[in-house]
Amino acid sequence: MSLPSLETILSYLTIVAAALGALLAALWLSLIIWALRDMRLRSRDPFAQLLAALLVAVLPIFGVFIYLILRPPQTLAELYERALEEEALLQAIEERSTCPGCSRTVQANWLVCPYCHTRLKKVCPDCNSLMELNWNLCPYCGNQHIDPYKADSPASATAVYLATAVAPDPLAADAAEPAPLADAEESGQ
Repeated sequence: MSLPSLETILSYLTIVAAALGALLAALWLSLIIWALRDMRLRSRDPFAQLLAALLVAVLPIFGVFIYLILRPPQTLAELYERALEEEALLQAIEERSTCPGCSRTVQANWLVCPYCHTRLKKVCPDCNSLMELNWNLCPYCGNQHIDPYKADSPASATAVYLATAVAPDPLAADAAEPAPLADAEESGQ
């Protein structure tokens, strides 16, 4: 077997060097694209995104390490999730029921504040479920109620009067006819 010639060895080395160069160029380009995409996930600032890609492009090996050190620690999605968690915690704290009279914390199933005796809820007369004070329709049984504890406004007083009015007896109307207006005026003078 004969030894390969110098030209043959050089041609093989050229092919291997070209393949390694292509692989290194692909790695370099993929690191630039990775840095750009990663920075897009971490910042909305286009200048910071471009700067990260240029850092990796200009300094191929050291640029990646510098980028890994300087990049923001969290992605925008992680920041958004953390903000949602914090908002949910704050909302849970804020949703604690307080008495409108004394501003102390009360439980959701209390009818009356034990501290200042302010009425907090009312009970549905049909299904005995707790209702808010301003509800006139029970969401559990669907029945409409008129609150006897609520101060009567002219509209609600009319509604109560119409609901409780009794139809007049037609036979009784004939027996007790009211005096005509003219007769009432003459007798009053």
